[in-house]
Amino acid sequence: MQRQQDDGLLFAGTVIVRNRRIEGSGFYDVGNTTNLSIQTSAEKKQRISKRKDSIGQSLDSISIKNPSEIKWGFDTFDRTNLAMALMGESALIEAKAAKVTDEEIAIGTKGQWYKVSLDNLDAAKVSVKNATDAKVEAGDFEVNETLGLIMIKPDCANVQNGETVKVTAGTKDTGGYAIDADTVGDYDLEIMLDGINRVTGERIKLHVPSAVVAADSEIDWFNEDFNSAGFTGNPVLVAGYKSAYSVKVFA
Repeated sequence: MQRQQDDGLLFAGTVIVRNRRIEGSGFYDVGNTTNLSIQTSAEKKQRISKRKDSIGQSLDSISIKNPSEIKWGFDTFDRTNLAMALMGESALIEAKAAKVTDEEIAIGTKGQWYKVSLDNLDAAKVSVKNATDAKVEAGDFEVNETLGLIMIKPDCANVQNGETVKVTAGTKDTGGYAIDADTVGDYDLEIMLDGINRVTGERIKLHVPSAVVAADSEIDWFNEDFNSAGFTGNPVLVAGYKSAYSVKVFA
């Protein structure tokens, strides 16, 4: 019988995930997924003849399926995605200004940067006094707002090398988020693809009830191109499901 239809597979779609280890968590859209693949493999076991009349021939052959491997990547970065790429935990930085008053900082050598206990500084809120509580003029020091650093300029007359100064500083009230990287071993995610076969227009549902994955890519902070994050792991069979993943095709 001659085949009446011959179609290929070319997908596009939206991937949503939820973290199974967070109680009550729902699904969220991860953004632009650049790859999502599941690979199956098997190990072949053979009993090979050593008899002189059949040497080298297979007397028995069996294939033992290995666990499937999932690979997933994206190039959309927000707080959640960046934390996952860095295998870390994230926390919000409150959009509220903070302040320190007369924090003592030892200036070992003028012209070098020294850390204030706050970052995200507002340079307009930074003032410095020398060891005798005399004001250090604004033109005699510099502030790195993002890193939370101050530098007493080399030509500052009323601060000497080795002197301890007093810094009063305030932060911007913009907020943000912080990530403690390398604190998570792996993620247990439920993954669903809302996809379409671009060849036929058929709608595709890929469902992985549990995928235990870890990042296997790098974030290049000086990349000339857009960064992307990649993860590898295994779909895991969970209670209530017949298989580790499933596909449904809708006309």
